[in-house]
Amino acid sequence: MAERESTPKVALYWDFENFHAILGNLEYGEQWYRENRFTPQPPIVDLSPVLEYAASLGDITINRAYGNWQWFANYRHQLNIAGVDLIQMFPRGQNMKNSADIRMALDALSDVHTHQHLTHIVVVSSDSDFISLAQKVKQSGRFIAGVGVAGFSNRFLVASCNEFKFYHNLFPQPPQSEQGVPAGDSPAVAGNVAAAPSPHVVMQPPAHAPEATAAPTMDEARAALQRALRQCVERRGENYIPCGLLKQLLVRLLPAFDERALGCTSFSAFLDRFPELLQWVDRDAGGHVSVVSEG
Repeated sequence: MAERESTPKVALYWDFENFHAILGNLEYGEQWYRENRFTPQPPIVDLSPVLEYAASLGDITINRAYGNWQWFANYRHQLNIAGVDLIQMFPRGQNMKNSADIRMALDALSDVHTHQHLTHIVVVSSDSDFISLAQKVKQSGRFIAGVGVAGFSNRFLVASCNEFKFYHNLFPQPPQSEQGVPAGDSPAVAGNVAAAPSPHVVMQPPAHAPEATAAPTMDEARAALQRALRQCVERRGENYIPCGLLKQLLVRLLPAFDERALGCTSFSAFLDRFPELLQWVDRDAGGHVSVVSEG
């Protein structure tokens, strides 16, 4: 029982309609959701990888999604299996989107202050409206994580989170030699639910969204790693760095960092890419590295 009580507790909040709309526009064209909003929606979002990510942080104690559910009946099987608490948001004039965002942010803040056992908050959205929520959650001492779509996630929201994952990067990655080469059509989801968009789609930020951010490049990750190595040595006062500590600091410097999205099967494999920056001291208990002397 004590071990169960010590397990981190996670609250998961889905800005579901907004998330579905972005993926739908990627799949069917930029204006698709605007033109088909008030019709039954095809099941585009695959909940499984997001749920698995949230579960990797701890026990999911709150799992709540916001949207106008009269158009999302095709998600019924997925939502029921996932045990999602559905919050109905009926359209109220032109402010439907803002109403859902405000309700979701208020609920999340209320839960943070009411349920002291919550340690991690996960917000599934690419929307800048949740920047203030992320900041308030961090001020409360909780860990705030975001899940959004690369190229459509506001860069200030990404920076406000302790960690930010891009949806398509949460899917199992193919072997490196196969990346960028789809291996055929995506398999259908069980229960006659249509398959989600291919996780290997290469997406570019839309021209009208200059504040959107894409997944970090290898060069950006290298620069952040170099800063993290330097800070670790300065803080510890020795050139002997635990890999776990190094990754924690790297994610703080670059919240959207994800070694799998860079073609690496593990953080150790990512570190192996930079022999000019670091060398392995040992690989026991997670491993330790040291900074390569410039001399």
